[in-house]
Amino acid sequence: MANGPTVGFLERYGAVLALLVVGTVALVVVLARGGVDPSQVGRAYLLSVGAIAIFGLVLELRRSAPFRGQGPSAPSRAGAELPPDLASLQDSLRASRISRSQYELQVVPLFREIAADRLLLLGISLNRDPERAAEVLGPLLSSAIQAERTPGGTRDQRGPRQQELEAIVAALEAGAR
Repeated sequence: MANGPTVGFLERYGAVLALLVVGTVALVVVLARGGVDPSQVGRAYLLSVGAIAIFGLVLELRRSAPFRGQGPSAPSRAGAELPPDLASLQDSLRASRISRSQYELQVVPLFREIAADRLLLLGISLNRDPERAAEVLGPLLSSAIQAERTPGGTRDQRGPRQQELEAIVAALEAGAR
């Protein structure tokens, strides 16, 4: 059973049925006028009905078959490749959990940029009014975007745990609403 909305018979086959009705009416009109060999009209009608049936079958197969296209109109699916920028960000986040310096070099500036954009929507400048920005962002985000490189030893220190990163991302997303 499909998870999507149920499509009615007329919605699915309305165009095909309309073509069949138009073809049948045209056949009746041609036969009623006379002067045409009925066997030839019958053959043409059967050929037309066959073409319409094949057209309907192709439409149904395209709807029910899984999509295997590769173009920009390809629907997103679970397991599909990520865009290069998002894949790079995902790699940076993974690396930031292992190395504090990686976190400070790559992830903190990104968090800071996102937070600054969110604050600008509220008319607050992160650089010009850091106290007000800290109030709006809250302690978690404020400490996350203020993390600065600590001299010596950061290479061996681990970055934030995944739960901490998820909390920071959730706080940033909540600020977007």
